[in-house]
Amino acid sequence: MPPGAMKWTTYTSRQETIANILLWSVMLIVPLMGMLVLSSVDEHYSFRWLNMWHIWKPMLVILLSFLIHNYFIAPQLIYKNHRGRYAALLTLLLMAFAAHQCTSGPPAKPPIPESAASQQEATGNRLPPMPMEQPPRFDRPDPTGFRHKPLASPHNYTMFSLLVFALGANLGIKLYFKTQRDTQHLAELERENLRQELIYLRYQVNPHFLMNTLNNIHALVDIDPAEAKNSIVHLSKFMRYLLYESDKKVISLAQAIDLINQYIDLMSKRYAKCVDIRFDAPQQIPNIGLAPLILIPFIENAFKHGVSYDKPSYIHLSLRVDTDTIKFDCANSINHNAHEHGGVGLNNVIKRLNLIYGERYTLHIDDSDPYIVSLTVPADSLSATTGQPDT
Repeated sequence: MPPGAMKWTTYTSRQETIANILLWSVMLIVPLMGMLVLSSVDEHYSFRWLNMWHIWKPMLVILLSFLIHNYFIAPQLIYKNHRGRYAALLTLLLMAFAAHQCTSGPPAKPPIPESAASQQEATGNRLPPMPMEQPPRFDRPDPTGFRHKPLASPHNYTMFSLLVFALGANLGIKLYFKTQRDTQHLAELERENLRQELIYLRYQVNPHFLMNTLNNIHALVDIDPAEAKNSIVHLSKFMRYLLYESDKKVISLAQAIDLINQYIDLMSKRYAKCVDIRFDAPQQIPNIGLAPLILIPFIENAFKHGVSYDKPSYIHLSLRVDTDTIKFDCANSINHNAHEHGGVGLNNVIKRLNLIYGERYTLHIDDSDPYIVSLTVPADSLSATTGQPDT
């Protein structure tokens, strides 16, 4: 588990607790506000906390059922995906609540209204006779032959509806935070997958370039040993860059241009002077950056398939900066007699472009003669002191 996973789980549990507290605060405050409003509009009714307790007391059973659902029943569905077990436990909980309502039932006598209580005190506990409808008795059959049960009373209907509302809200809260948790976990997995895939692609590019460069140096050993030694020095600098700089997300444009010059110097020693190699780069290099090892595979592909030993060949490179974009163009002749297997480096760099820039880059390849590559990528800003991307 990533280091931040446990922290996020704890934070989410705290948020769930706060959401549940707010839910129950609303459920308890609503009847309180109702009684306060009633006492303000009805002069015969005065607010008493004892009456409020008679309303809150039955909700304690709903609160207990809510806690059982929150900590024991809902996790069966949310975290373990046991739908059958969740349905069975939820049914048992509802049946237990219904049984409790049947055994407890509503009070046998309604509470004496406040006005009646005041009149009773004034007459010495003797109230004048007044017609009153007797409350229904639940232990006596009605003329139709059916027995009235406490569960069929409006009071119990209200309590059961409150229970269903509380459990549904609790399930919704858990599903919401579970979705939030899964979304962040998926984003972390995607970032980790991106990092691993970029590492994999980079290590495919490096050996491919090294193989071609060593072939160049091998060809120089018999022709010009001094130049071969000089090429080894250039290669060591290039490999030092691959070792220490290619791990960065962004390198400066100046580093990218210097890397291209070193690569051209290494590769041009392998061919005769009949190969026309040009590289146009800005004289004043702005302090911007781009992803490492993005341009080299296109240049490598140009040398591999565009240079001929017996016919005039050319490779023309251009690098321009337009406001917030970097434009790279590569045009080369095509050697139809080349038998080298290629495409690995080019395919990998296209995958890296997709992973790094997504839809923020454009790449056009014309594989006719001449072979033309046009790449435009967004320029990343760099700090002038550290060379790191600005945040």
